[in-house]
Amino acid sequence: MNNPKEPLVVHDRQTLARAERNVGTVGLIVTRGNWHRGHQAAFSEASGRVDSLVASVYTDPVGSAFETTSDMISAADFQLAARSGVDIIFAPSTEAFYPFGTAQTVLDPGKIIREYEAAHNPQQALNRLTQLVKMLGIVRPDKVFIGQCDAQLLATVRLVVRDLDIPVMVEALPTFRDLDGLTVSQTTLNLSPAQREDAAVFAKALFAGVSQAAATGSGAAVMAATRDVLSDSGVEIEYLDLVDPISFEPWQGDGASTACLIAAVKLGEVRLSDNQLVVLSRL
Repeated sequence: MNNPKEPLVVHDRQTLARAERNVGTVGLIVTRGNWHRGHQAAFSEASGRVDSLVASVYTDPVGSAFETTSDMISAADFQLAARSGVDIIFAPSTEAFYPFGTAQTVLDPGKIIREYEAAHNPQQALNRLTQLVKMLGIVRPDKVFIGQCDAQLLATVRLVVRDLDIPVMVEALPTFRDLDGLTVSQTTLNLSPAQREDAAVFAKALFAGVSQAAATGSGAAVMAATRDVLSDSGVEIEYLDLVDPISFEPWQGDGASTACLIAAVKLGEVRLSDNQLVVLSRL
């Protein structure tokens, strides 16, 4: 059995540009490091759609435990990337990412980033979007991959890429879930067994909505089924809605189309958000 190919770790723009020459179609997944099984699934899926996959690692500011972003790549992260088809790990320092000092420009595409998940931390949402688009300018990939689990970010990046004529294809990656239906994320991986048992009700509620969509095609039935399960569990509902997955406007029910069932809840100190795509035919 062949050993997985080790990815090339790059810290500066010039080396990255040389590494990307003559490698065919380049894909990019933007991350903040601390990779887990969800990242592994995303990398494996994306690597099959391009000739060369770049996984970026950057946080701003760099965490206090690290001198530079490159220090955030552990041996476990490196091995995970190698097993998952990552060809290049791009981990720029703050100086390499911002060669002229702190950026003065912050992207703000308006309403699409004002509500729902972005409303939980508006400034963080704007900064995350700006850094992602800046990473597109540095890496210049043919494709950028964003998980369906980040449905609002996915819709926002599609809008910005369209409006600013950025030459990149935006492709969604499927949400990777555990057997209990919860998304694999840093938040869910850190849940205690008791918290996880409570949190599984959240996934159950969304799947109840999916079942109603298949059975009735009714948006109202989807919302009612999801809300009933959440209400019975006693969780605090932060938001629950059906939106157009492209515009993120409330779904209007004009004929058969795909809607995105989105929700965020609080279970004590734990906050969870998730979404499911459903096909509906009526309100």
